[in-house]
Amino acid sequence: MKRKSLGKLWVPTVFLLVTAQKQKKSKTSKEVIRTSYWAHLPSVLLHDIFDLLSKDDRKNASAVCKHWRQNIFHPKWWPSMTFNIEQNNVQKARFYIYTFGKIVSEAKIKLYSLSVECMEEFITLLQLLSENNNLKSLIIEPTHCRFEIPTRLTENSIDDPWDIMTLLTPNLPKLSKFSIGCIEDLTYFLEDILKNLSPMKVTHLGLASVKDDPLKYEVSYFDLNLIVPFTKLKVLSIDYDQLCDEFLYKLEAAKDLERLVVHLHGIRKNHPGTTEKAWVDFHKTHPLCELRLTIIHAFKDIENIHETVMRRAMPLSQLKVFFCESLNLEVVQNLSSHYVETLRSIMWVDSLSDSDNSCIFVKPSFDQSPDPFLLAAWLCKNLEEFVLYGYKYWEENLVAISRLRGKHLRKLEMAENDIYSPYPELGDALTFISESLQKPWKPTQQNKLHPVICNPTDGDSDEYLLPIVLADLH
Repeated sequence: MKRKSLGKLWVPTVFLLVTAQKQKKSKTSKEVIRTSYWAHLPSVLLHDIFDLLSKDDRKNASAVCKHWRQNIFHPKWWPSMTFNIEQNNVQKARFYIYTFGKIVSEAKIKLYSLSVECMEEFITLLQLLSENNNLKSLIIEPTHCRFEIPTRLTENSIDDPWDIMTLLTPNLPKLSKFSIGCIEDLTYFLEDILKNLSPMKVTHLGLASVKDDPLKYEVSYFDLNLIVPFTKLKVLSIDYDQLCDEFLYKLEAAKDLERLVVHLHGIRKNHPGTTEKAWVDFHKTHPLCELRLTIIHAFKDIENIHETVMRRAMPLSQLKVFFCESLNLEVVQNLSSHYVETLRSIMWVDSLSDSDNSCIFVKPSFDQSPDPFLLAAWLCKNLEEFVLYGYKYWEENLVAISRLRGKHLRKLEMAENDIYSPYPELGDALTFISESLQKPWKPTQQNKLHPVICNPTDGDSDEYLLPIVLADLH
């Protein structure tokens, strides 16, 4: 069996070396005291040994002694780290912040953004990261789209009370991946962010937001010319307010663009929109790029989305609609006619209710028309995800969707209380669906639903939708 070498020493030789024992006599007896050298290995040699171990074994080995524990905190073994800064683990988060803040290359920050204590730890982490020359990726994933700001800070600084941009700016030139985490407060600094990033390094850039008050928010823009030098982009997210024909053409040099994510909260009166020609030209320039359209709290504009926003030439792969309190049938109908080749995911989520609008798919008048979701399952050959909450749906149509998509439907979600069935139990339907998907399947029970889906006043929609939309950048 071939033996691994450590420099000029064979592993067995090293073992004999470190287990050598020094004998000395006790001052009070003739008994010989044996002293081990395990705790005094040179760091260089210890690193060579650690290199031979798996991640878990390396952690276990670090428990041998203080010297071994200190040596495990080397940048080469901690290239990435997720910092969980939450109310119930501030002490643990503080340890990770001070231990890894200056050495990690890829930092993901999961932050409870409504806690002042958590925000203070977040600030400390940004300070340490600014001194970290290894840093290449900084992804922020907050629980909410806003920061909790103490009054004492508001009095000192109106524009940037937490001095976030002051702390972020030294990090930006080092990064190849960066996301503002959909935090609305940071959208007011988009131009500063773009000016301080190194365009030739950046491959993933998250500039999209979620609005705290979707009916009243300040629109933020950046100079479109600032996006032109970012020729290495692979993934980009923006708000719909920024999207227009000119923006699409400004991305022409980003030949490797794979994903464009757009968040829509509303449509201002003078928004130019996009044209079919611009999307045709965009697809020619970026034949492999997909569009993910996310519509959030667009109460006033959801009824006209099919006319004002949707374009047949869009390379639409995912449509996510969250808490718009209405379902636009024409949008859903267009999915199976416009996006047959590209569509992979449909999510339409509202809070559960017994309103007239929630029964749109089970009304007698609707029986005369084909189910648009069923048509999408039939005609969209790449559909692999279907999530529908807040709308009643026939059991037989749900079974039909599972049969049409089969094992290719990776995700199917619907509330148990929203499934209409002529029978008191769903037993046979569950069997048919499970057989079609080739895995066990059940609808989501009431106690498993997020509170804001059960009742719009029982929770914060940010807590449900942010983890979903932030995943679009990965």
